[in-house]
Amino acid sequence: MLPSSIFSSAAEIGHGTAAETICGALRAAISQEVLFSGQALPQAELAQGFGVSIIPVREALKRLEAEGFVSCLPNRGAMVLGLNEDDIDEYSHIRALLEEQAAAEGARNMTRVELARVEDAYEAFVSGVKESDGAVQSGTLNRAFHNAIYEAAHRPRLFEMIDDLHVRLDRYIRAHLVLEGRKEITDREHKAILDACRARDPDLCARLTREHILEAAATSIEVMRRRKKMG
Repeated sequence: MLPSSIFSSAAEIGHGTAAETICGALRAAISQEVLFSGQALPQAELAQGFGVSIIPVREALKRLEAEGFVSCLPNRGAMVLGLNEDDIDEYSHIRALLEEQAAAEGARNMTRVELARVEDAYEAFVSGVKESDGAVQSGTLNRAFHNAIYEAAHRPRLFEMIDDLHVRLDRYIRAHLVLEGRKEITDREHKAILDACRARDPDLCARLTREHILEAAATSIEVMRRRKKMG
């Protein structure tokens, strides 16, 4: 049986079509690990829980499959799709290539107004992750900080590709923050990237961004290994 919280959370997703609401609720549940890798997603149970017909449920599952959250198998139905260590490593190296380019161009082209947005996003991450729901919010706040830099690059197609990878990896990106002392390391790395933006140093901003992404990926993989040993 699926957790009832995924159905009650649908009201918080906002207005839109039934498929959009279901997609948002399931995406959030998977990202926050309310639903785990390999968990079955029966269409009939989803339809009953959300109070809709099967049609919007199928549409939502197709969208989530395209985003890499769900696998729809013939004769087996839909299930939550997880990533293994090799997947995370490969996706993270792709992220590093794309994001170091966006970081360099962002630092090079950044206006004072855009720099102020990066500074605000940095402060929001530092303070927001300390709150009681910080573990849940950390992924969103982390994305907001980096996205503020990448938006200054004014490369919409590059930004779209980066954002797609963030959506796929959010639950794993957040994983490294559960380790003791990791939050402080992340704050220092973000501060160094911010200082590179202030200095208008594109090469330094790119290098620090790449190192930050790959270090976080390695740490997230270590968290995954520890969970497997404990489980």
